[in-house]
Amino acid sequence: MNKSGRSFKDYAKFGYRIILGLLFRRKLDKCGKLLRVGGKVTVSKARHAKFIIGDKVILHRNTGFFLDSDEAVIEIGDHTFINRRSEIMCKKLVKIGRNCAISWDVSIMDTDYHCIEGSTPTKPTVIGDNVWIGNKSIILKGVTIGTGAVVAAGSVVSKDVPAYALVAGVPAKLVKTNVRWTK
Repeated sequence: MNKSGRSFKDYAKFGYRIILGLLFRRKLDKCGKLLRVGGKVTVSKARHAKFIIGDKVILHRNTGFFLDSDEAVIEIGDHTFINRRSEIMCKKLVKIGRNCAISWDVSIMDTDYHCIEGSTPTKPTVIGDNVWIGNKSIILKGVTIGTGAVVAAGSVVSKDVPAYALVAGVPAKLVKTNVRWTK
């Protein structure tokens, strides 16, 4: 251990994630600096789809990104992390802001993949800056989650979430306003 309390093993792990991030860049259309990848990350991408990642993003192992049409765009903002086994499915647009914390086993999508007659199968999904999404939550198509919002674990979000709000449940409902959280 050194003065900062970090061991050689900690630095080796950090270096390994940086190397995986450098290799992972080949799958991206645009990537900021210091991408860290903590293991296998799946990317299934249509030929003309766009996958864009900002600075200092962390992708943990077994995350998946599915850009299932040529018009698909996934954007992930600076300083955001996506934890284990989370998946993003996109046919048009999924945009995730800066400084977001996305827990494990989260699903985010902009499509139903199937269409009930008279409905729109695909609508953009936008997650604002500083959003915390709890584990095993599902964010459905067409949802906008406001800046600073918190989605409780296990929630199914089918409607827009106001800024600085806490939502929970199936379907997710407003629990509290004016919430603040820190990483």
